[in-house]
Amino acid sequence: LNRGSYRLADKLRQDYRFFGGVSILYGIIFAFCLYKNMHGVTFPLCVVVTILTAGLFMRRIRFRLQKGSLLYIIGMILLGISTALTTSFFLHFFNLLGIVLLFFVLMIHQFYDDHDWNFPMYLKRLFLLFGTMVGSLPLPFSHGAGYFSRSQSKKKQTVAAIAVGCFVALGILCLVLPLLLKSDLVFSRIFGEILKYINFSNLLGIGFTILLGFALGYGFFAALCKYNFPIEKRRKIRYFNPVVGITFTSIISVIYLMYCLIQIVYLFIGLQVGLPADLTYAEYARGGFWELLFVSIVNFIMVLLCLHLFKESLPLKIILTVISACTYIMILSAAYRMFLYVGVYHLTFLRILVLWFLLTLSLIMAGVIVNIYREGFPLFRYIVAVVSVLYIGLSLARPDAIVAEYNIAHTENMKEEDVYYLLTRLSADAAPAIAGMDLSGYEDYVRGDVYQYFCDISEKNQGIYLRKANYSRIRAKLAAEQFMEEHRDYSYDWYE
Repeated sequence: LNRGSYRLADKLRQDYRFFGGVSILYGIIFAFCLYKNMHGVTFPLCVVVTILTAGLFMRRIRFRLQKGSLLYIIGMILLGISTALTTSFFLHFFNLLGIVLLFFVLMIHQFYDDHDWNFPMYLKRLFLLFGTMVGSLPLPFSHGAGYFSRSQSKKKQTVAAIAVGCFVALGILCLVLPLLLKSDLVFSRIFGEILKYINFSNLLGIGFTILLGFALGYGFFAALCKYNFPIEKRRKIRYFNPVVGITFTSIISVIYLMYCLIQIVYLFIGLQVGLPADLTYAEYARGGFWELLFVSIVNFIMVLLCLHLFKESLPLKIILTVISACTYIMILSAAYRMFLYVGVYHLTFLRILVLWFLLTLSLIMAGVIVNIYREGFPLFRYIVAVVSVLYIGLSLARPDAIVAEYNIAHTENMKEEDVYYLLTRLSADAAPAIAGMDLSGYEDYVRGDVYQYFCDISEKNQGIYLRKANYSRIRAKLAAEQFMEEHRDYSYDWYE
């Protein structure tokens, strides 16, 4: 496409009949899939429809699917499917965030030549695209008003006028109707009989969701069509003298080497001779974990900044490699401490998440080391690939179910607080595993609370129809009904 022949933004405005029509259709499907239903079986359908809508828009302006775009599409679809398989709010939120980020990167890849972009350039453009999209949200309405106002068709002008009149009437009625209902009892009763068949709350909610989908679809594409990313070379001249970097990184690397030596001697080899008398090995293993995690993240940021800010220098590269190697030892130390702690206190969702993060960070650091010696290495796309693959694996694995199954299988006499952790801190993904627990050794009130847990699951998941169907909710409901049928003696009747 020759962007010099015409501006895509003008094309979007001039062809509003197509782009606006597809956008309003997308808004309707968007509302059907997501209104009061952010984790049902229609969520992956919405993801697919979003991708297809983007495809229709790009085809209209004669854009083709670029090499590598299919991987982003597969990642989005897998995250959408994962959302319909779990009831974990954490996974729902980060699945949605991951889909949005992958979609942003996909569309940037479609519209721009991002082959030579480095990590900071990509981040800057992601934020710029988001800001441009927010500023473009009113465009579908202003473009629509312009389209209808310049239309020579009297019929189109009449339809537009009627639509505007309906919106004005709706706004005024929202103000005066409550006053009229309050002012006359007879009118209130008659009108109340009519209104009881109409759920205005749902109508307004659905209408707003349709408009939101319409504005997001059109506004996002309008932001892309503006082509407002700054044109710059991949790498500007670095400003700072590398001696500055060599000096402070040398001092830090010496401290890191001393620290890593202690980790090898005391933690990995297990020499406990020098430990204080009041410090157990488990406490030593647990202590400092979060600090190590934070230092590892700081090291990652520090190496990236050094690569971006200082002039190229072989000594600096060697020192940064040493810091990266020390970071690996710190990551290994943190992971080893966590495994020791899990061996004593078993799994929690947070512990799984931390181990996942350490694995992710270790792979990212491998890319950073390559980037130290190969400036053209596509670090941003490598990080996107690593995080996407590992997060999709985590999401599809449903960690809450893993936590419940592991803790139940590896604990002969689970403490009451551990049972209540399963009941109160995990999502319904854990329900099938909890249903298989042997509760014979627990107090009556514990068994009663477990029974009530399944009563709540059964009640909350009544009437699951096709649009809101969720794999984990269905499994939890079936497990709850079976548990309640088999253990009615666990109910709270014994209180009475």
